[in-house]
Amino acid sequence: WNEANPMKDGTPVAEKIVRDDGIELGNKDNLFQGIVVAVVAANDADGFFGPLDNITIQQTKRGCIQECFGCEAQSEYRIYPGEVEQGKKRDQSVPQIGHLLEESGFCVRLCCAEMRPFNMPLTVGKPEAKNGPFGPTVVNYVKPWTFPICCTLNLQALAIVPVPGVPLLAGNYNVPCCCALPKINTVNSDGAVLGSTEYLCDTFLAVPKFLVRDEHATPQYLVRPDTCCFGCCIVCKCGGRGARSVYVPFYIRDPETKEPVNAAGNGDEKAMINKVW
Repeated sequence: WNEANPMKDGTPVAEKIVRDDGIELGNKDNLFQGIVVAVVAANDADGFFGPLDNITIQQTKRGCIQECFGCEAQSEYRIYPGEVEQGKKRDQSVPQIGHLLEESGFCVRLCCAEMRPFNMPLTVGKPEAKNGPFGPTVVNYVKPWTFPICCTLNLQALAIVPVPGVPLLAGNYNVPCCCALPKINTVNSDGAVLGSTEYLCDTFLAVPKFLVRDEHATPQYLVRPDTCCFGCCIVCKCGGRGARSVYVPFYIRDPETKEPVNAAGNGDEKAMINKVW
């Protein structure tokens, strides 16, 4: 912090931030940006999102033409403080505080798109160009090889013997996989696993759900939307403008009671992840 820096609207401004190893992280004219960068400089992954009540993660259009030709592109996301949603007028002064760009090979994305492993570093701020350089890395999200959520089977191609008198239906069928499901580990700069998030398979196959574990593999949270029809269907929310016209809230729940937990510092408001259109 530059204590000699003049006040801006009664608020001290974060200027030049330098890590202990001498690397300059940039000049910031926004108080929150300065706090974020200072926290990352201390290699505190928990503190990166600590000052925020909510964040918005937006996927970019990177590789959309490539995917039209059947090849999965690298996934890329931008992170903003507060609710900054597609389909909703955005204040252009809102700073991008984080960036996510998948690191994976072309061949695995082409041949094993849904099973592929990748590394996705969370970096600070907005990259200077499309392919970097990027800001300091907070943590890495590492996905190993896994099965997809569903496998596509062709019964005729598998030469399954039909029941006498019952015709064998032609076409492809999506069959749920219930082992080696997608999982992402959160890894710090030293290679230590801080936790993981994995997709869960149970009897309610149409309802996506995720289990969050800590570094000791102890369940911490269950992330799942509300359901109806005896737990078989997702409950969508309607009402609002733009991206809020239809959305699916994934509530962060206690893994034992399955009840939503309260958001920190927001009274009775429930902690959630909103999937907006």
